[in-house]
Amino acid sequence: MKKLFFAAAFAAVGLVGVNAQTGVEGTVHVGIPVGDTSDVSSFNIGVDLAYLHPVADNFKLGAKVGYDHFIGKDYDYVIAGQRFTNKGEDYGFIPLAATAKYEFNNNLFIGADLGYAFATTDGVEGGLFYQPKIGYSAATWDLYAGYKGISAGPENNDYVDYKFNAVSVGFAYKF
Repeated sequence: MKKLFFAAAFAAVGLVGVNAQTGVEGTVHVGIPVGDTSDVSSFNIGVDLAYLHPVADNFKLGAKVGYDHFIGKDYDYVIAGQRFTNKGEDYGFIPLAATAKYEFNNNLFIGADLGYAFATTDGVEGGLFYQPKIGYSAATWDLYAGYKGISAGPENNDYVDYKFNAVSVGFAYKF
């Protein structure tokens, strides 16, 4: 709970000075879990709020905060010939990251996010968050495809590492 409070407080303080001006983007995204994540999760959804500041022609840097949710998937297993069904658990994260975006002259862009994802699910610690992406940038919106990765682990266990990975598409509205 302390982690959730810290992440929310840091995001609020960081975004207080950001008012509706160029550089503010609100994003919604959906994703399909891949790799081992697809064994325990069926879908990924989330929202982000970012501020991007131009630092050179066609290149912007900034910060983002959001919420990512991996929807749990029920799975079956067999022990001693008996079949059991385990209800999948949902996992939530609050990513806080630096973000970069390079826009080509033909409205295409590449971008990346790198930071830390605070876990909101009990028993899970946060970890490294990264997301490379490519997309199309219009005057008031962006459409992108990306790969999201979060390295997390169970609390108080240095030997196990969970990976939450998804291929996603997102829509960003530029304020």
